[in-house]
Amino acid sequence: MRSDAEVGEISGGFLVWVGVAFLAAACWGLVVVLNKQVLEHVRPIPVNFFVLVVSTVSLVVVAVPLSLLHLWSLGFTMTWTAAGYIAIGSSVTWLIAFTAYYSALRSGRVSVVGPLTCTDPLFTAGFAALIVGTAIVGLTIAGLLVALTGVVLISRWMDDEPEPHAPALEGAAGPRLHASARTVVALSLVTAAGWGFSPVMIQLAERSTHGASTTMMVLGEALGVVLLAPFMLVRRRPLLAASLQAAERRRVIGLLVAAGVLNALFTVMWYVLIDQIGPVLTTLIVATSPIFAILGGIVLLRERLGARLVLGAAITLTGVFLATLPHVH
Repeated sequence: MRSDAEVGEISGGFLVWVGVAFLAAACWGLVVVLNKQVLEHVRPIPVNFFVLVVSTVSLVVVAVPLSLLHLWSLGFTMTWTAAGYIAIGSSVTWLIAFTAYYSALRSGRVSVVGPLTCTDPLFTAGFAALIVGTAIVGLTIAGLLVALTGVVLISRWMDDEPEPHAPALEGAAGPRLHASARTVVALSLVTAAGWGFSPVMIQLAERSTHGASTTMMVLGEALGVVLLAPFMLVRRRPLLAASLQAAERRRVIGLLVAAGVLNALFTVMWYVLIDQIGPVLTTLIVATSPIFAILGGIVLLRERLGARLVLGAAITLTGVFLATLPHVH
């Protein structure tokens, strides 16, 4: 049996990692708000590409020296099996999930896209059951039904509250994007499915190497850059949705860099958290990021939040917590 001191040390360490998970949630909530601002001027695929480039460079600059100087426990361990899992996860994440995410965020409001994409723990639980063999218990099914109810309500109520910050597609004086509620919901759920698949691949990669590694982080981001590069080279439309003045251009570049750096910080915490507290608990806590994103949307984007959308978001988040709670150990 463990002594009281050992139990206290374990509990204290667990609480620290829980705190880090909430910090990651806040970090991602801010990234969402920054991305929304950039998407008012830049198209989704270029935003995806440039944020990922900044994130990859940031990881190399920060994480690699930490490993080389042994300033943290992560090294450069990698196996071909782990690389395969990371490659599969990166392909789904960057080509499918993030493309859908930026498209949804560009045409929908933060307070809608955030709660919908946070259903990724439901997909994580489903993929974990299919791939890893994790059992799905009754409370998970109940949570799924509750979350589905919230999604349906949001999709029904969204059209009644038009997006106050829909970006221009064809120039400042051109037509504005008014995607249907169903389109935004569908794109958000595709995003959640891709994001839910990723932590299962990361967990399988970490199992093959007995823990996270800096190589995994850098490889996952770098593969995204490589996968997206052809789409940038063969693009048929300009990068920008409208021409920018010098001041606006500097602001957009600053937002892209900030989003990329925060994305790199989130990636580091994401990999370490999956290793320390598991993929389900990690996604459960990080699923609170819509709360931070909604607050940021209200403060920075001046989004108006209707009572019905708040109710729909609350029902969705409740379902997510119910569904993932049985998997927390």
